Amino acid sequence: MISHTKELEILDSILNFEIPQIPETTRFWMIRTQKGYFYSEFISRKFVAIAWNNIDRTTNLSESSKEYLKDDIVMKYPEISRPSTVINKCNNFINGVNEGDILVIPSQGSKFVTFAIAGEYFEDSTKTVELENAVIYRIKNNDVDVKDVSCPYKKRRKITLLRTLKSDDLNTALYRAISNYHGISNLDTYAYQILNSLYNCYSYKEYTALVYNIRKTDPIKPRELSKLILGNTECLCSIISEDNISTQMSLHSPGDVVYLLKDAYEFARDNWAIILGLLVFLGGGSAFSFKVTGLIEIIKNVFLFSEDVRSKKLDNDSKELDLQLKRLELKQKIKDSGINPESLVAPLEDVVESTDSLEVEPIVTGDSSVLLDSVDENEESIDIEDL
Repeated sequence: MISHTKELEILDSILNFEIPQIPETTRFWMIRTQKGYFYSEFISRKFVAIAWNNIDRTTNLSESSKEYLKDDIVMKYPEISRPSTVINKCNNFINGVNEGDILVIPSQGSKFVTFAIAGEYFEDSTKTVELENAVIYRIKNNDVDVKDVSCPYKKRRKITLLRTLKSDDLNTALYRAISNYHGISNLDTYAYQILNSLYNCYSYKEYTALVYNIRKTDPIKPRELSKLILGNTECLCSIISEDNISTQMSLHSPGDVVYLLKDAYEFARDNWAIILGLLVFLGGGSAFSFKVTGLIEIIKNVFLFSEDVRSKKLDNDSKELDLQLKRLELKQKIKDSGINPESLVAPLEDVVESTDSLEVEPIVTGDSSVLLDSVDENEESIDIEDL
């Protein structure tokens, strides 16, 4: 049984639910890790870096200087066949990536992928071209173990860790992109697939998204899926026209079901964020790092709550009275949005039943969700690399 304190915490979280808004200016990038050799260092020390130490923030990258720079690259890195590509990648890392952009960082063989927020650009002046060439030569000749080498790159960016996933859990299109691109690559085309891996609910550009992180590995039954779809549709149609709702599924077990609400953020934020909050909490996502059992009963107690709480005697148990007042506050907020709370009971029960059956789990971000020991050091890399 959930304690009064925990129930109050849950109701407060629903009442204060805010839809994370991803700035429209956010861009998405993949930063490789030299066949995975630098992955653990990047994650543990919270930075990423890119090659070609002859180029730094003081380098003139204007068109008039490019021919000289191309010659310099070929002289210092004889294996480079397309020096203009190197210039573009360095320019992207120094000037294209902005603080707040989201980075995708694959491990050796892309077995694991870590998502992070890009931070401040900085340089390590001790990392020279000579050191870089010596380290990379040993890596390419399999003359050094992953554990015995540190990143020799000068150009660096601080990162804030978000989440690490196994490649099997990635959206298929995103995994293919990570497997095919190399060096530093822009992944703006896969913005929604990346965000679906990071948030239970968010708003980006014209869409507000609700994501169900399905973990079931056994075959999914049609009625399990239909209850999830119908329950959500009934709830969402109470706040927005069905013409503005679309559904995307990536059900390779595990996978996800994503609801996209078009042009809904401003209105939902001001009026109906609480309904999205209910779906997030009941559907497996929450402000907690675990799924709360018995949550539907808490919500039903709110929806079916008698509003004569004001007539209760003042000598009632103070905790019980606080709980009753909180239930009333939540119910009234839903009614103020023009929604009959009792009409939500049946569809929300369908959502809870289906998410339990589909083993939907919260999407949790932060250092605790990043696997620092996630590199299989004996695995052969299949990455397409920088050069």
